[in-house]
Formats: sequence, C-alpha cells, structure tokens
Amino acid sequence: MYVITFANPKGGSGKTTSAMLLAEQIALSGGRVAILDLDPNANILAWSETRKAGGQAVPFAVLARPQAEETVELIDSLADSTDYVIIDLEGSKDQIVTFALSRTDLCIIPLDGSPMEARQAATAVRLVQTTANMIRTPIDYILLFTRTNAAFQTTDERDVRQEMDINAIPTLPVRIAKRAPYTRIFRDGVLLAELPDLVTAEHKGKTASVTGKALKQVASAIENARDYAQAVIHTLTKARRP
Repeated sequence: MYVITFANPKGGSGKTTSAMLLAEQIALSGGRVAILDLDPNANILAWSETRKAGGQAVPFAVLARPQAEETVELIDSLADSTDYVIIDLEGSKDQIVTFALSRTDLCIIPLDGSPMEARQAATAVRLVQTTANMIRTPIDYILLFTRTNAAFQTTDERDVRQEMDINAIPTLPVRIAKRAPYTRIFRDGVLLAELPDLVTAEHKGKTASVTGKALKQVASAIENARDYAQAVIHTLTKARRP
C-alpha cells in the first residue's frame, strides 16, 4: 500500500483538487483507492456524501477525519483493502498532520508558482523534514505547480522553479493548469470522466464549433490529469525501489 499526502499551510493552493484528480485517475486504472479527508473544510467528504445522496457512484472510499491518536491505526488498517491511500492534510501543524506524515511514502506540496506560495511551500517542506527526523525515517516529498497558466509559464513560476532547483527541492515535471472543468468537480459534484457526456448534453442544439470548443477544454483537462497521475506514480514507485 502506498500512502500519498498533500500538504500546504495556505488555502487555495489546489491541494484538494490535486488529491481528487489523482484519486480518480488511479481508480480509473483499476487501483483500489481510499481518500482520508483531514482538511477541516472536508470538501472531499462533502462531495462524496452529496453523490451518494443523489444515487451516484463514488469510485473510491472517502474517510472522515478520525481522532488524532487513531490516525496511524486507521491508515494501517487499510493495507489489506487498499492500494493507495491519499490524504488531504489540514494546513496547520497539528498532531494529526504529524501522524499522517509518519506513514507517508510521498508528500506532494502544491503551489501556484507565486513567491508568496513558494514561502508557504518551504514551510511544508520543513514540516516534512522535521517529521522525518522525529521518526528517523526519510519521507520523500515533491512540489507540484498547480493553477498554472495552460498556455505559458509565467515569470514568477520560472523564477520559483529556478530557486527550487538551486536549493535541490524536487518538483513534479507535470503542472496542473487552471481549468474550468476542475472547478466543476466540487461545484457540481461530478467526476472528471463524467464531463464529456455532461457537456455534450448541455450543448445540445448549439453549433458544432461551440460544442467542439467546450469538449476540447474537457479533453485537455482529462489529458492533464492523466499525465499528472502518471508522473506521480512514476515518482512514487521510483522512490520505493530499493
């Protein structure tokens, strides 16, 4: 079982969306996935409950925040039924965060490429390193650029990447662009894979060019999510190799 955590003390970094995209892509490929929603906002848990209430399937298990002292036991109990545990961490330096990190194979730290978020990401890196020192076991981590411009790399993002390279902080080669289909996941309680049919139905009666443009946006989002998930799995399995 692999345990992947998403950490960033700043809200709005794309942490929850990144966790959801990864969970869906792994589930679509046949992996058994559980999401542990430790974020106080509990957006993933609310998304799951809304779908279940509406009779819609949820392709992975979504677990609510346990008591802090039960976190490690809960994670370990999933080993027989789950291939990947994805944990959406809360932003603060709470004890439950330390417990979750102590079981982590890979910690993904999302940031949008701005200098301010780079400082917040550095705080998350220090938390991972401190926890690793405490448990006397290395914890692999990697930065993920999210909510980026799909068309080009901004000057801020380029500068932050250069700074990370200078400080030998690893970054995922795939970025998650800011795309309207990702916003719909939580707004409308949908899966990314459901959007092609939804968009087609919504554009019934409209011109082929308008429909095609909307479907192209969805296809680009799905391709981005797929590439991102593959990059994460590659990083994860590479880190696990002896």
